Amino acid sequence: MKAPDNWKDLCEQLSVMFGIDVDLNGVLFLVGIRERGLTIQKFSKEEKLNLIRLGSCTLYMEMGLLESEGEDDEGWPVFRQKVLVPVVPEERKMKTLQDCAIRYFKKIFEEH
Repeated sequence: MKAPDNWKDLCEQLSVMFGIDVDLNGVLFLVGIRERGLTIQKFSKEEKLNLIRLGSCTLYMEMGLLESEGEDDEGWPVFRQKVLVPVVPEERKMKTLQDCAIRYFKKIFEEH
């Protein structure tokens, strides 16, 4: 499968691959699942939120905004803010996460 060129392509490819509708939270959820080494399965609401948060942190880490500090008692990654980030409008945050997700999945698609 070809690496995605834009946000729409990424969402469509992931939707086809996993048989689910994919939006930003869906992409962050899939990043979180991948980072935890899990497979698609039933998750509780709390687990889903934790996986989405992990996906966000992973992408922010790739941007250099966060750094890993190891793991907590349950094996979840712990992150620390590296730089002070100015208040950014929600729309800009979403666009930034989308751009990072495209780069993240491009690397994965190119590896396979």
